[in-house]
Amino acid sequence: MKTNAVKRFAADFVYGAVALVAMNGVLSFLVYPFMEKVLGTAGQGKILFFTAIMGLMASACGSGANYARMKISTRWETVNGDYNWFLTGIAALTCVVTAAAIWIKGDSAGATGVGIAVLIIATVIRYYADVQFRLDLNYKGFFIYYMIIAAGYLVGLLQFFVTHSWVVMLLLGEVAGLLYVTLRGTIFRPPFFKRSEHYKENRNVMISLSAAYLMSDFVSYSDRLLLPLLAVNGDEVTAIFYYATLVGKMVSLLSTPLNGVIAGHLAKFRGQLTKKMFTGIVGIMIGLGIVFTVGSVIGSHIFVGLFYPDNYAAAKPLFWVANAGQVFFFLSNTMMTVVLRFASEKYQVYMGLIYTVLFFVAVVPLLLVFGVWGMAYGLLIINILKFLVITGLGYLGLARGRAEDTAVSKK
Repeated sequence: MKTNAVKRFAADFVYGAVALVAMNGVLSFLVYPFMEKVLGTAGQGKILFFTAIMGLMASACGSGANYARMKISTRWETVNGDYNWFLTGIAALTCVVTAAAIWIKGDSAGATGVGIAVLIIATVIRYYADVQFRLDLNYKGFFIYYMIIAAGYLVGLLQFFVTHSWVVMLLLGEVAGLLYVTLRGTIFRPPFFKRSEHYKENRNVMISLSAAYLMSDFVSYSDRLLLPLLAVNGDEVTAIFYYATLVGKMVSLLSTPLNGVIAGHLAKFRGQLTKKMFTGIVGIMIGLGIVFTVGSVIGSHIFVGLFYPDNYAAAKPLFWVANAGQVFFFLSNTMMTVVLRFASEKYQVYMGLIYTVLFFVAVVPLLLVFGVWGMAYGLLIINILKFLVITGLGYLGLARGRAEDTAVSKK
């Protein structure tokens, strides 16, 4: 049984990893290099500001609804309307955020505000929608979902010669994925806005997780959000830092299928996670961190040299520090997924608060004083601290769980 479970876990992870690597490979190897060639380094930097907002909203709110549904599924049955109401509220919030972003930046990167808002909303829903496959442990469907999104991006790349719109280029991929889930899945079936008897509890879980992810993931997107506003030649510097960290970011993307597979299997797991098991997980994560950091640096030399040769010399000195920061961000998110299985979601909120405070206390001052190098070292420091704090919360959660079990058994 254990052997079969391990094989199933490995197969699910491979399906998820290959799918997301393929989708992001299309973006990283084709779409974004194409943008740089057509629009220039500074032009791409402007677009990265808005795609960072898109990614942040999606990873916070879309993933918040996604992981909330998976967590709630272990408690009671829910209905689609609970999540659709939440996503409708996020869509309204997105319109406000988009308008504020354009006003603050003083530029819309050649797109319309409506177009940017629609793209962000579609991406938020796309992040939520893969819960269809995670709940069913259907990672073949998960694989097809992301391959269809990748194909949509390719079609978008071709249509750029007609519309010259980077928004449409990305939007076609998001819409393609959502159409697939609508046709093959059940999460977008009517009744669309019927609420369950646990709606308030479910909504609070979604809000809590989304707020925690927002605080945590803001740091991951902070280079593209703050460098354009605070650094000298901000748009160009943003693009160069992005090139330097891109391989590390692609490695960190493995956290999405890995966390999804972990969360899906842990949702079905009814055993007790022991301190010894948790310590083993911590050791594996540290070992993976070393391997992935070395691999990311080697990969960066190859990737940036091939796809961004004009910016290779400027990005090269940042490879070690910047990629290590991305890898530890990935490790922290994976550890939190494990911890959430046996600890309350409030731990996620606590971690988000701690992480946000550390960011503004450490990274922002370093950025203001040392520029892009301050950003690189600041992110590495706080991501290492985040990993250590989450590990500590994990041991604390295990200890409290054992104490509660002991108290119940005595009664």
